[in-house]
Amino acid sequence: MNPKNQINELDHKIKNLLFYKRKIHKNSTSSQILKLLYPDKKLTVRQITSQLDKPYHYTKKVILQMKSNGYLNCDDKRYGKSYCLSQTGRWFALCVILDHISFQSLCILSQVYCKIRKDPTNKMNYYMVSKFRDSFDRSCDDDLSCASAVYSHVHILRSVKQLTDRNLVYCINSDFLKISLPIFEKLQKYDQDFESLVEWQNKTIEKCRNEQFKVIISIPERKTLFSSIKSIRN
Repeated sequence: MNPKNQINELDHKIKNLLFYKRKIHKNSTSSQILKLLYPDKKLTVRQITSQLDKPYHYTKKVILQMKSNGYLNCDDKRYGKSYCLSQTGRWFALCVILDHISFQSLCILSQVYCKIRKDPTNKMNYYMVSKFRDSFDRSCDDDLSCASAVYSHVHILRSVKQLTDRNLVYCINSDFLKISLPIFEKLQKYDQDFESLVEWQNKTIEKCRNEQFKVIISIPERKTLFSSIKSIRN
């Protein structure tokens, strides 16, 4: 496989790992199921159908697709299986619950929350968007060292704006984000999911870097590979 094809394949893998631009559409059956099951309900297809007032076969089809996409888990029963949210499903359920924010917005919110939660009243305790950009913004990746940098600067700003529009965070300046105390107290019920999401981001960034390293060492002409990455990313 030539360098360009390898980079395209790697880019696709990384985007899948990061749930790149994956979303649950507002008022969709999937969004209703996520909200219904959050945080830890276990229901059969018939129970879910009755609460959503949807046709049984249609609901079952959606549920099976959600399980295939990693949003749901189920027990080992042959008949009458009960379904519950996977950890991924809990995160996307939060996207729905928090007024249909994007997954990337939820990632940023979790970073802000976990950064300030030890002392939310401290005015000097805030989160720097530049830290998020260092890992995920392509324009910050001049030396091509961070394989997880798949977002544009504009896209990250749009995600931040989505949070400020919903009053989930506020900007101290162009780089510093904070959560007001009343909002922080409301978000504390999701503490476990925010913490797990930050841990997942850290582990996924490291995994992306390892994946890129494997590709780099498999190609003799390192300079050619970097040229290919730059041309593709630009």
